[in-house]
Amino acid sequence: MNRHRRFMGAGTRLLLLVALWLGFTSGAWALRCGNHLVAEKDPSQKLVRYCGQPASVERLEDRRAVQAFDRQVGGYVTTFESIPYEIWTYNFGPQRFMMRITVREGLITRIESAGYGY
Repeated sequence: MNRHRRFMGAGTRLLLLVALWLGFTSGAWALRCGNHLVAEKDPSQKLVRYCGQPASVERLEDRRAVQAFDRQVGGYVTTFESIPYEIWTYNFGPQRFMMRITVREGLITRIESAGYGY
């Protein structure tokens, strides 16, 4: 009986470690510029203030389907709206990773590594 309890304790600990590891690898990044951290959901102005202007800006757009009832047609009509966003690339030199930051509606929505800079 005592040995069974010890095994369940080890299994519980292993499960807890796996859950913690998955939680930390969920893709939530922060970018350090000097003594400041910039994270997802921060305003893009904070990014520029602490990290400066990006090396490049890529302007893109998503298309989202919107359904609305049209009386003339007598049913729902699907239209598409464009949602612009930008990907800012920061190049911190060959000793650090470049970072790609997605900015939507003035907020940072994604921070990802892009390999070593140049």
